[in-house]
Order: sequence, then structure tokens, then C-alpha cells
Amino acid sequence: MVVITILSKIGLALLASVFMVISFPHPDQGWLAWFALVPLILACHGQGFLVSLSLGLLSGMASALGIFSWMFEVPGFKLYHALILALYIGSYTALWCSGLAFLRTSPLPRMVIGPALWVAIDFLKAHAGFMALPWATLAQSQHRDLALIQTATITGEYGITFLVVMGNIALAELITQRAWRRTIIAGAIILLVHIGGAITLSQPVAGQVLRVAVVQPCILLQERETPEGRAASYTRLERLTREAVKKRPALIAWPETALRDLPKDLVLMEWVKGLVKDIEIPLVVGASEFVKFSRVAEEDKGQLSVEERAYNAAYFIMPDRPLGEPYKKVKLLPFGEYLPLESFVPWPTWLVPRLFQNIPGDSPKRFELIKGVWFTVRVCWEGVFADFLRQSVKEGTHLLVQLNNANWFGRTGAEPQHNLTSVFRAVENHIPVLVASNTGPSLIIDEYGRILASIPDFFVPGTAVADVHLGDGLTFYTKFGDLFAFTCIACVALIFMISFVDRIRRKKAMDRVER
Repeated sequence: MVVITILSKIGLALLASVFMVISFPHPDQGWLAWFALVPLILACHGQGFLVSLSLGLLSGMASALGIFSWMFEVPGFKLYHALILALYIGSYTALWCSGLAFLRTSPLPRMVIGPALWVAIDFLKAHAGFMALPWATLAQSQHRDLALIQTATITGEYGITFLVVMGNIALAELITQRAWRRTIIAGAIILLVHIGGAITLSQPVAGQVLRVAVVQPCILLQERETPEGRAASYTRLERLTREAVKKRPALIAWPETALRDLPKDLVLMEWVKGLVKDIEIPLVVGASEFVKFSRVAEEDKGQLSVEERAYNAAYFIMPDRPLGEPYKKVKLLPFGEYLPLESFVPWPTWLVPRLFQNIPGDSPKRFELIKGVWFTVRVCWEGVFADFLRQSVKEGTHLLVQLNNANWFGRTGAEPQHNLTSVFRAVENHIPVLVASNTGPSLIIDEYGRILASIPDFFVPGTAVADVHLGDGLTFYTKFGDLFAFTCIACVALIFMISFVDRIRRKKAMDRVER
């Protein structure tokens, strides 16, 4: 009987992970997220700290293995790498389950403290230094529910996550306690949020209209390795750009690392400048900019050696203007573009293969498209960090250009999952977002998170053009940031303190009774 009970709880925890995986691309069934935590909550119902922690860890690891299965497309990524990644990500779910077990006697209803705890843990995961990973959040699973996600203009992603967790807990308590009143309250709150979002979406769209375009060139990895391949990719870029020019956009964006070493390759630079002069439309161009520098290598007994590293850059090229300073990617991908704590941690090669390291840029940069109209560029990984963009919008950014290159990940859910973050950056700050992806999907997103135009297929060259309304950056979230998340964190900290003091008081009372 005990074995059957244990197996049933493990089965429920794994069922929760199945629902969680299916909620994200692919297959992107976000409605399942409203039920995904219910089996896990039922499995942990009435259990102690350690059992809840173990079930949460199991469910979180299984979810991570499914959601991040595209990592196996990366050369050198092994099963033990996946297990380490899953253990790290799963520990956050374990923290939530064990935290709920500890707060079983909380003065606040679980329908409030549970979502607040999840938000606090999500905030921790998004701000954990080089281990920060605000990817595949519960909020992002709701990217198609446009009415719901308008809440992000006030709360950021965290408000939507709060509602999804609240809905799950309400359903679980309906099953375990027949808590109809709490379930009805939760349903009413979620309904009211949808109504508010629907009213927002029904309002006429204001703001200056600008026609923009993205180019998806589908430059393959093998093409970059030969002069002939690079020449073919440049020809394709020009053909697609001229195709987009027929609709006369005010700006055209090429994806991350579309070109190589632009400032040093004079022939390439003249070609791009000539193209821009001919079409008379500004280009945003992603480029790898290689630099050499010297260093003293201890392994070479103090000998001076020369290393080559790169900036991941974005150039804004205007007709009849000299090539200006590019934006250089500030937030690099840990273990992909650089080794964290390299000076202090001797990362073993079996864990972290030696890699070509990039150099981060100094600071964010804005570009002026036309008088009074500014846009910001974010490159790949940078787009997942909400606060990183928010600061630029506060300074006057009206448009975000997101440059991506998911060549390594093939036809998997990696880039579609990444694109979910761009939907939220648009809604949070009420600005349009251009997603120029090398291998797709590429998108043009309006300030409400609606997809205005796209190239939805993988590894298919194409263009997308749409008219967008420039944002004003006047949302509550843009001005005040993660105030909602901080409120949840403060609430959780206070409740933990009260619960801890209450446990000490009870223990002392029991000790006095035993004496």
C-alpha cells in the first residue's frame, strides 16, 4: 500500500511536468499551464518538508529536460550536462514545494501565499547573477492570451505568473477541500483581469506610424566557413532586402551575426554602404567584430601570446552617413560566449569545453532613426531580461530591434521559446518589437503583443513588413519596474518570519508541557 502511494505521488509529479512541457513551444498549448501545477500540488498535499522538496525536484527536473531538450542540438552537449541543468532548474520548483510545506500554517490563504512564493522564486531565478534564467516562465506560456497579458504593463511577467499559480492552487483546493468559495473568487479575479485586458485591446491605437521590415536570410553554419558560402549569403541578403524595399519601410533589420568583421573588411563595408545608399533606407546589421589582443599565458611559462576574441555587434547604417560606432552586446551568454568567474574557477573541460570567448560591450546604446524617434537594439540572450530593456525605454526608446541567430538549435522549440520574451518586452513597455532571426521565426510585434507580420517557418529565407505605432514608454511597469514582484517578496519574507517565530513559540510551549 505504501509503495502504491509513493508511486502515485511520483506519477502525479511527473504528470505535472508533462503538462508544463506541453504548455511551451513546441507544441505551445498554453492553456495547460492553468492545470500544470495541480497534480504536483495534489502529490505534495499533506506531506512534510523533505517529501515535498523531493517531489518538487523530480517534477522540476523532468520539466527542464523536456522544455530544454533542444540543448541536445548543441555539439558537445551530453546527457550529464542536461542532468546538471535540470538539477539547477528543478531546485527552484523544489524550493516552492518545500516552502509551501513549511508555510502550511500560514495566516494567509494558500491561494495568496503560493503565487507570491512562486513570484519571489521566479525573481530570484531571473537575478541569480551568471546563473540567471528568466526563460519559459509560467507567464510566457500565456503569450497568446492577449487580454490576460495586458496586465504586464503594470506588473511585468510576474503578475501573469501570479494569476496562473493562483488558478492552479484554487483548482487543487477545490479537489482536496471542496473550497468552492475560494475557487469562485480566484475565477472572478482572473475573469476581471481578462475583461480589463479586452477593454484595453478595444481602444483605438495611438502614436506615430512607422513601416518596418525584417530580413530572415537563413545563413547556414557551413556557409560561414568558406568565401564562396559567405558570398552566397551576402547575395541572398541583398536580394531579400531589395524585396522588402518594394514596400518602402523606414527601417530594415538584418539578424545577429549576418556579417563578419564589417569595419575591417573594406570590400564588405563598401558593399553594405553602397546598398544602403542605393535603396535609401537605413539598415540595422548584426555583425561579428573580431579583435586581437596580447596576454601573458601561465601555461606558456610567462610567454606573451596573442588571442582573438569578438564583439557581437549591431551597426546602424544610414544613407550618405559614415559608419558610426556600433552597439556591442552587453549581456553575454554564460558558458556559451564567456566563462563566468574564469579567474577564480578552473572549470574542467569535461564540464565546460574550451570555447571562443566574446567581449562584452560597455553600455546600452540608442540610435536615432528620424528626428525624435529612437530605437534600441538587443542581441539574442539580452532580450530575456525585462529590466535591461526597461531602462532604455525610460530614456526615450520608441522601438526595440531584437537580433537573433538560433542556427545551432535546428527546427526545435529554442527560438519560438525565445520569441515569447519579445512579446512580453513589447507589452510591458508598450512599444513595438522587431525580431530579426537568421533561421526563424522572425516577427514584427505591436505594443499589445500582437504578431503583425512573421516569417514563421524555420530555415526559410524571407521578409516581413508591417506598420507599427511607436511606443511612448509611459506604462506603470516602465516607470516603476518590478514593484509587484518586490511586494510579493516582502509578503513572503514577512510570512516566513511569522511562521518561524510561531514554530519556536509552539516548541517552547510543548517543552513546558513535557516538563
